[in-house]
Amino acid sequence: MKSSLEVDPRPGHEPGEVVPQHDVVCLHGGEGAGEWFAQQLDALGARAWEPRIGVNFDVTGPPGHLDEWVEAASSALYESTAGPAHILATGTAAYGAIMLAALHPEQVKSVILGDPLVDTSVEGFVATLRRVRAPSLVIAAAPDLDTDISIPQSIAGGIRNGVFVIIDNTAVPAHQSRSHSFNEWSRSFMNIAEGLHTVTETQEEHSA
Repeated sequence: MKSSLEVDPRPGHEPGEVVPQHDVVCLHGGEGAGEWFAQQLDALGARAWEPRIGVNFDVTGPPGHLDEWVEAASSALYESTAGPAHILATGTAAYGAIMLAALHPEQVKSVILGDPLVDTSVEGFVATLRRVRAPSLVIAAAPDLDTDISIPQSIAGGIRNGVFVIIDNTAVPAHQSRSHSFNEWSRSFMNIAEGLHTVTETQEEHSA
């Protein structure tokens, strides 16, 4: 399957910043990925991906629609990188990132979900969360003390290596309204994930 890939590599970063060694890919549900993740591309050395026209992310769409989006993202990763990538997704596309990590674990170094909008009652959702093996960070904006953070919290709790972070006094989506904090959490987490990956690879080499 051929997908449309918006590649926007931007290696420039501020002096002293530690940039993740592996590919960082921001997945979007439809058009406008570059604009939606504009504040992550430079800061994280990331690139944005969006599906070809007609494959917009829709968990309530026709049978196979969601699978098509996930496979398009997977195909794009195979075409553009030689190794696993850090996957970042927000809003409704978070479920697609979860499915990608569950179905194609060899392609995913870590998962970062910003303000995920997921229907946790979808059939198979809990089982899909349990299949995710990559270290996963869920970031939720909390505009006020009464903000309902149950969905992102349950997602982080359902993933074996899940971590949950709240950014207080921040409008949704956090990756835009408080981009500096969001990016710092993301960068730190990706670097930790790379360290864990290196340890795992070393252990596997010794046991081979």
